[in-house]
Order: sequence, then C-alpha cells, then structure tokens
Amino acid sequence: MKGLASFIMRSRVTAALFVAGTSLVPFMAWLANAALALVSLRRGALEGLIVVGGAVAVLAVIELILTGQPGGVVALLFLVWLPILLVTAVLRSTVSLPLALTVASGMAVILLLGWSLTVADPEAFWQAQLAELGAEMEPEQREEIMQFFGRHLAAFLVIGLWLNILIGLLLGRYWQALLYNPGGFREEFHGFRLDWRLGLVGIAVFLASLVAGETGGLLSGLTLVFGALFLVQTVAVAHALVVARGWGWWPLLVVYALMPFAAMPMALLGMLDTLMDFRRRLAPASDESS
Repeated sequence: MKGLASFIMRSRVTAALFVAGTSLVPFMAWLANAALALVSLRRGALEGLIVVGGAVAVLAVIELILTGQPGGVVALLFLVWLPILLVTAVLRSTVSLPLALTVASGMAVILLLGWSLTVADPEAFWQAQLAELGAEMEPEQREEIMQFFGRHLAAFLVIGLWLNILIGLLLGRYWQALLYNPGGFREEFHGFRLDWRLGLVGIAVFLASLVAGETGGLLSGLTLVFGALFLVQTVAVAHALVVARGWGWWPLLVVYALMPFAAMPMALLGMLDTLMDFRRRLAPASDESS
C-alpha cells in the first residue's frame, strides 16, 4: 500500500494516469477515488483539479474512440470526482473527518431531495428507463419489480455514489498517514465521533421511516444515507474498544461478518453513541482516569 501511494505521489502525470487507468477496471474505481483524495489532501484542491483534468482528458479520448461520446466520464466527473474534491477540501481545511463525511452525506441527501422533487412518478420513470428489463416477465411480476425500483432504486444509486466517496476518502487519508504521518489515521479513526444533534436527526428519520413503511420512499432513502454514515461511527467505536480492551482481532471479525446482515441495528448503535459515548463508558478504568 505504501509503495502504491508513493507511486501516485511521484508526479501529476503518474497520479492522473493512475486515476484514469483504475477507473477503467471494474470494481477498482475506489482506487482512483483514493488516489485523487490523497493528492488533494496532501497538495490541495488545485492540485487535485489538475489531476482530475488529466484523467478526464485521457478517459474522454478513450470513450470517444470506443463510443463516440464522452457521457460516462462527464457523469464520473460531476457525480464522484468533484464531490471528492469538495470533501477532501473540507477535511484538509478543518482536519475533521466527521465534518467531511457529514458534508458527503449532505450531498447525498440533496440528491435524494432533488430526485423526489423533480420526478413526480418514480415508478413510471424507471419503467421508461428499463423498458426491456421485464419484456418476458409476467405482468404482475413486472409491476412488483417496477414498484420496488420506483421506491428504492434511486436511493441505492445514491448510496453507491456515497460509498465510493467514503471509501476513496478513508483510503486516501490512510495512504496520507502511511506516507507522512505513520499511526495518525488509526488515532483519527478511533476518535471518530459525529455530532449528537445529527444522531438525533438520524434516529428521527429512522423512526419516521418505520412508521411510513412501504409508502415512505424518500424516508427509506434518507434512512440508508444516515445508516451508512453512522455505521462508520459504530465501526470506529468497535476498533477503539478492541484496542483499549486488548481483545485481539476476533471481535472485529465478528463485527464485519455481521455488518451485511445487521447494518441498520449497528448504525443505530452509532447514533446512540453520539448521546452515550460508549468509548468512555466501556473503556478500562485506567483509560478513563488518564
């Protein structure tokens, strides 16, 4: 990892080519996002913009040759890379990882609100976009799938973009620490703590979504955004407690194994931690007094 980060930081050219190259490989785009975050965190937003410009130029040429239009790279620029530059600028100027991720979540909320305000009938929209998807399905099955898409697909897409930004930012921050501040990322992540007022908002959104049920498409999407954000806090709490208690690696293995099946309950623990501070309450007595 350190060697890869060093390669990215050699020059603008190596950074731009790395960002462009990894963006072309399926399931490797998070490396491109992390490289962009690393450059921006270390050298500033202007340097990040220069690297983005180089990567966009490379990808635009490739896309024009293959498809005749650069629509994909334009979407990547506005939906992922520019938001990453904004979030890294916040982190670089404030040195606050919770604030940076809160800003990223705010962008996701704005996307969801904009979607709900501009698309009056999400089900009809997705039927038009995915007309060929259910061509051979039974009418009842097709209607059920389209109803699901209408309620949840936009939220899933937004969460996918949010996770791209999250993973890119955290990995870029980790690389920065490896190169210039060994051990700094662990200390920063173990102390990750969101504002208690945001925790109350997250709990309120979750409860409202439960009450609304299947009719609350927007609330379901907002619950996913807040859940993903506070899941980060839960993981931070788990890491900090495991280190403080000297429990070894196995509790973290349990946490990560349970995450796909109990993400929202774990996110609720993160929301409650903003009010109860589990790290202080559950830390060994010697740590509390120090």
